[in-house]
Amino acid sequence: MTEIQLSLIITYRQREHHLRTQLGWWKTQASKSLLSICEIILIELDRVPSPWIIPEIANLPISYNYLPCAGTFHKTKALNLGLSMAQGQYIAAFDVDLIPYQDTLDRHLKMAQLSTQMLVTGYRMMCDTHNLDFGQNSAIMEQSEVAPEDMPTALFKHLIRRERFGVSPIFQRQHLIEVGGWDETFIGWGAEDQDILERYLGEDRYFCRSPELVYLHLAHKPDRNWSESRWIEQNRQHYYTKRLSNYP
Repeated sequence: MTEIQLSLIITYRQREHHLRTQLGWWKTQASKSLLSICEIILIELDRVPSPWIIPEIANLPISYNYLPCAGTFHKTKALNLGLSMAQGQYIAAFDVDLIPYQDTLDRHLKMAQLSTQMLVTGYRMMCDTHNLDFGQNSAIMEQSEVAPEDMPTALFKHLIRRERFGVSPIFQRQHLIEVGGWDETFIGWGAEDQDILERYLGEDRYFCRSPELVYLHLAHKPDRNWSESRWIEQNRQHYYTKRLSNYP
């Protein structure tokens, strides 16, 4: 039996178009070599589970897990549940609205395996649709827009203030466990991904974004149960408080 090398943790609630598109990618676009070394831990957070998912993931290396969540989407709690279940040497929090462009995910894992001191991340291009025709990916890429984190104001934070951000960083599972996984004080959207980067990197690891790693980001409208303004503000304040006192 082939050893699992990569565990992808996908958190999900009420984005059926996105999940069906991503499952379609795994069924028709993922390489056999990737499928043989990868496990996907799908965690649904909602009032009730979605009955359509189980039949759709048959014959894929996906385990479905349900976490009751009636209020604001608690992504960090779900990610830590996924981390506790993961068997791969490498871990990535893989958003349900991301689609790897060409062989990006295969390349991403290979690059992550080259150095234990590097945390490798990618870029994303913003699509204007919530699903994809995979045969048109190249054309869709040409029509997509650069992500907000690569706009001038965000680049200023990256380059001057050293606030680091990258798409789907691939962590070493053991070190991720050692730093305590995701901080569950972060609820809803915002800053939990930057926080885990800072704590994981510490002072003896290096951050790398590669233009060879590109993900297509599917369009969606703001979700009140994910991006409530009070949680966004609380998350940002928590991040900057920790940054001033704990991050290198």
